[in-house]
Amino acid sequence: MTEEERKLERSQVVRGILGPLIAIAVLIALLWPHFDEIGEAWKLISVRAAAALVLLHLIALLLRAEAWGLCIDAAGAPIERSLLHSSSSLRFLADTVVPTYIGAWVRIGLVRRYDAPRAARPGASPSPTIGQMFTADGLMLLVEAVITIGLIVAAVLTSSLEWWWIFVFAAAVGVLLLIVRWVFIRYKEREFARTARVLQNSSQRYKLAALLTVVLTLQPIRYYIAFKALGLDPSMSDALLAFLLTTVFNALPIGPGPSSIAASAALFANEGLDKTASAGLVLLASAIVAAAVYSIYGAFELVRRSRAINAEKLSQLEGASAGSTEG
Repeated sequence: MTEEERKLERSQVVRGILGPLIAIAVLIALLWPHFDEIGEAWKLISVRAAAALVLLHLIALLLRAEAWGLCIDAAGAPIERSLLHSSSSLRFLADTVVPTYIGAWVRIGLVRRYDAPRAARPGASPSPTIGQMFTADGLMLLVEAVITIGLIVAAVLTSSLEWWWIFVFAAAVGVLLLIVRWVFIRYKEREFARTARVLQNSSQRYKLAALLTVVLTLQPIRYYIAFKALGLDPSMSDALLAFLLTTVFNALPIGPGPSSIAASAALFANEGLDKTASAGLVLLASAIVAAAVYSIYGAFELVRRSRAINAEKLSQLEGASAGSTEG
């Protein structure tokens, strides 16, 4: 990494950690007098509901990793699927605790470390660059923003959400699309812009959209299950609104826990802090468990790769040593 890239990484790591720590401290101070009530509300969650929350989130993580890999493939720098999922699993685990800044750098570091030996072999495709890995995330967010317009339309038609929200969000996405289109046209010859090819190929474009549509659809279902399990009376439109609000709050550097609690409290303010806070905490806890389960595979796979790389280096050293002895 260049010195400029190292400075960028350090600044993003600091911002990614400091914001959530402050938000969590404020959250604990607010919830401390209600911990007993929150504990009682947690007892309402059945094992079946908890398992469903974990499983649905795990499926969403797997599909999101596949979508990211599709963007990397389009850039002409594919990585092995085992490395794709092992690096993504630890990235998602980091994302569950702090904002995306940290998780993105976790995956970038792992891919650059463990994909280098493959890329160094004669005739192998290049390893993805830092710019390509970042723009792959950006393209996914762009596609998700377009899909979210459809979710907002559904929310307006099935709830009391004002109709003008459709035009506000559509206008924001439209401006973003124009900016992104200009950037990729302006820098189309640069390596980082090659990920945009995923949107130029019809089959890849539809596959990416399908993967992310499933990912975004699973989340409101998780919210509905969590709300229902805690004795609230949500509709699917309530669950969808809660997910959209959480997405908005996640744009702030406060972390996923405070975001989901704030979204739940905004929708069910009259139901008591015990249930609304518990809903946010249950969603967070199930996401952590799902990411942890996923990362078990990732950890074992990275250990296996480390051993293989070390064995290859040892073999090369022994070969060089034998060659020098013969010489």
